[in-house]
Formats: sequence, C-alpha cells, structure tokens
Amino acid sequence: MEVPALHWICPPLPAPRAVPRPPAPCYRRAVSSTPAVFIVADSGSTAPSLVIGGLTVLERRLREAERRGVPRALVACAGELPRRPLAIAVERVAEGSAPPPGVDVVRADELCGVRLDGSAAARAAEWKLLRALPKSFQGPADALVNQHISLRITRLLCRTPITPNQVTGAALLVGLVAAVLLAGASRTSVAAAGALIFLQNLLDSCDGELARLRYQFSALGQWLDNIADDVVDAALMVGLGAAAGGMWLWLGLLAGAARVFTQLALYIQVRRLGGQFTRFRWWFEESVGTVDDLYDPRSPRTWLRSFARRDVYLLLWAVLCVAGAPVVAAAYADVISLGYLVVTILHLVITARRAG
Repeated sequence: MEVPALHWICPPLPAPRAVPRPPAPCYRRAVSSTPAVFIVADSGSTAPSLVIGGLTVLERRLREAERRGVPRALVACAGELPRRPLAIAVERVAEGSAPPPGVDVVRADELCGVRLDGSAAARAAEWKLLRALPKSFQGPADALVNQHISLRITRLLCRTPITPNQVTGAALLVGLVAAVLLAGASRTSVAAAGALIFLQNLLDSCDGELARLRYQFSALGQWLDNIADDVVDAALMVGLGAAAGGMWLWLGLLAGAARVFTQLALYIQVRRLGGQFTRFRWWFEESVGTVDDLYDPRSPRTWLRSFARRDVYLLLWAVLCVAGAPVVAAAYADVISLGYLVVTILHLVITARRAG
C-alpha cells in the first residue's frame, strides 16, 4: 500500500478521531451476524476456477466468508471446492438460483472490484490483492523499501507449494548464515553478511504476506515467526560484535544474552494474554487500544521508537555492513539491546508492584 508510506515522509497534522479504529487483526475467527453467503457468477463463467494469488477465486470467496465467521456458504456457480478443510458448511445449489432472503451475495467472477473477463483483469486483481497485504502498522523501512521487493517475491511464492512456515525457516537459516559470515570479520564476509541481513528482512515480510494471501495464518506460525526473528537478532548482535572486534565482541555477547532475556520475559507476558502478540503493551502503553494507535505515524513517540523496530535496524545493519562500518552497526545493536533490557526490567518491576 502506497498511502501509509507517504505518512512516514510527510505525517499529517494531528486531528481528533471521530470513529475509533477497528481492533488489530488476530488469528481467531470473527463471529458474523450474517446467516450465510450466496456465491454466484455468470452462467458458464470460468472465473471461479481462476487461480489468483495462490487460490481459486471460489476458494478465496469461501475463505473470506470463513474469516468473517459466516457459518454457511451456498455456491451457485461452477468451480471446484477447496481441498483444504473449511470451518463453514458449504452447499451446492443450482446455477441461476435466487439467493434466499437475508444472505450476503458475493460474486465469484469479480475480485477487488475487478471484473474477471481476461488475463489482464486477473493480473490487475492480483496486484490489488498484493498491495492490500502490508499491515497498517508496518514500520517505515517496510513501507518505504521492503514491501516494494517483498510483494514481488510473495507473488512468485504463491505459485508454489511453499508454506509460510517454510519461508520462516528459510529466513531463520539466512539470518544464521549472516551471523556466521559476520564472525569471519573480513571485509568481504561482512559485506556478504549485510546482503543476507537485507534478504532476511525481506523474507520476514514474505512469510506474513504469503499467510494472509493464501489464508494460511495460524497462532503456531505467529509464534514461530517471532521466535525465529529473536534467535536471528541475538545471533546477529553477537556476529556484529565479532566483526567489530576487540571489546565489541564481549559487548555483542552481552547484547545477545540480554536480547534472549528480554524476549523470554515478553513471551511469558504474551502467553498470559492468550498468546496474542498484538495484545501486549508496555506499562506506559496500557491506555492504547489498538496496534494502529500504538504505531500512529502522527505521534512523535512512533518516530522515536521506529529506530528500535526490527525492519529499521535490520535495514541499517545491512547498509552499515555493506559500507564496511561494522563498529557502528555493533554499537547500534548494543544500544537497542540495552534499551530493551532497561524497559523490560522496569516493566517487570512496575507490573509486579501493581499486581502486589
């Protein structure tokens, strides 16, 4: 999405919000008041069987209904039903049937407002799907740089049987290889590590994009993604210390250990919140309702904390390594780790006192 990216360049002036933002997305199904959806297409249309974004149009319509919490779907068009199980009841009805009263009518020969009447229309609909994938609360590096590359990688991945969790595993491997190359400490190995750090940053976007595109998100995938990112971050902090040499190696080891401690503390907090990472708030953010509000681009706090967001510091580490400045990258990593450690300790102490 291009519009959020512009906010990072020229944030609008603060304005009162008349309507609260919707809650942040989670991995649980919603509950819909609609009794059923009626999926229809023109007689003889092959559009419901078109594969766009890794799913047929018919399956995408059924997955959308499932995501909304609709209990039942009536299919009045051609097209093979999905092989992956659905959490809603699906019933075939004759083509040309009239929809029952009180149901939502959904067309399977249209997608994202595009009438699917040819290959050009299918490509246009696919790009509309892809541009809607980035999260509204993404960081500035994701909005300005990463998404313009990651969406194209995701477009290729959705044509393969590769799953989001496999992309997460690949990102973990790439990040660990980058840490090993950093430990080599030569100019060439550090520059190569910088390129791999950038690739890891891209793949970290791709797994979520692919999950949202093909409706393959899960609580397990969310946990795997976060744990893999934290393992990579700790390894890279140590690797940057090794690349910088001298006392930076010991500082990198301490930074990596501190990173592990802070994330374990975070996992315990998130586990108490039902396993939903988007529900976690630091003690000074408890009044913030949604993740969109938490990362409101009109807030100076958002700009300040963006330097500690993963997409930003990975991009800067990559650039600094390629530029031959691992000492600066190591110092940046140590500051981030120290900052998180201090905030985490304060959070644990303050919340414990409040609970007591």
